[in-house]
Amino acid sequence: MTMELNLHGTPRVVESVAALEQALREALTLAQCELWLTMAEDAEQGPALCMLRNGANAWLMYLSGQDDLSYHSLGDEEAHGACSYLLANGQVDEYPEAWCIDLEQCQRAFVAFFKTGGARPAAIAWEAD
Repeated sequence: MTMELNLHGTPRVVESVAALEQALREALTLAQCELWLTMAEDAEQGPALCMLRNGANAWLMYLSGQDDLSYHSLGDEEAHGACSYLLANGQVDEYPEAWCIDLEQCQRAFVAFFKTGGARPAAIAWEAD
């Protein structure tokens, strides 16, 4: 299977779990990043999985692409506040800390997305947007 991975604006083809895991390790070396894994060049054609990360804060977004449904991860719903994220285009957005999940969970979700050919990772708690 082949997918496209876009790490903070730099696309590459990913053809194996090993290549994906290497890219995920590279993402961890960045203080902040926007990471997309897609079945198609245009993430809106989906399915697509995105991670926004700022230090230890990270959350996921899943786009189905077929029915225009999108979901975001749910972490600690009791968490208050927001965290800012630097997008690949230079824009800075804020999202609730309640959406943040563990970085290891994010990495496992990317591997599951790849292995299942783009299915929404079942191990993540999701909320529809």
